[in-house]
Amino acid sequence: MPEFISPDAIRWNLFARELEDVLSAHGLRLGQLDDREIVLHREKVRRLQQSLKRSGHFPTLNPDEMDRLFQIVPLTTEEQVRLRAALLATAIERILMDRIDPHAALMGANDAFAIILEAMQSSTPPEYLVRAKDGAVIGADDQEGDEAFTTALEQIDHGTLALHNALQATSTAARLANAQEALSAFNSALEQLEHTQRPAQSSETWRVWQQEARRGSQQAETILHNPQKEV
Repeated sequence: MPEFISPDAIRWNLFARELEDVLSAHGLRLGQLDDREIVLHREKVRRLQQSLKRSGHFPTLNPDEMDRLFQIVPLTTEEQVRLRAALLATAIERILMDRIDPHAALMGANDAFAIILEAMQSSTPPEYLVRAKDGAVIGADDQEGDEAFTTALEQIDHGTLALHNALQATSTAARLANAQEALSAFNSALEQLEHTQRPAQSSETWRVWQQEARRGSQQAETILHNPQKEV
């Protein structure tokens, strides 16, 4: 990372960075995602905000949340493509972050983002970008969790990125491979959640993340059973 860039100016999660910029162009902030009923739980918003400040954390919007974003906020085709490209680049950033220096990983992800964005801008059909679905609002509960809960959230992040990769894959083989990776991550998250003591399994926070992992697992299984079917 160039020396003249202050550490405080670095936004680590590439997807959250691009989402923040796109929302800003429409007079919105990350903190308003739950107010607009795009994200249905405040904890997701908090994790997106924190991931900008800390390396190694990669929460994203899941497919249903992306659909609601495109439905509720009048994003341009270019902005939608930019967010799709950011998802792919963030998956690369996550892999690099486990293998090389965090600053180098971010630089590599930025380079990949530029390449992916250019390719998608010239090839992505507009009809692929916007889908609409409904959702019910869930109350927020900002609880810190134990080690099992933290691991579960990391696995949900992993599974969500893999699920997006599966949905955007151009070949059946890649779609299936990413769906299998997503399924394994979501099932791992569900297993970890069964061992969570904080937050309590009776709490709303626990139920929300358990539902997200279960929904992701179901979507991954749908792809594995029928790669051509819309999830």
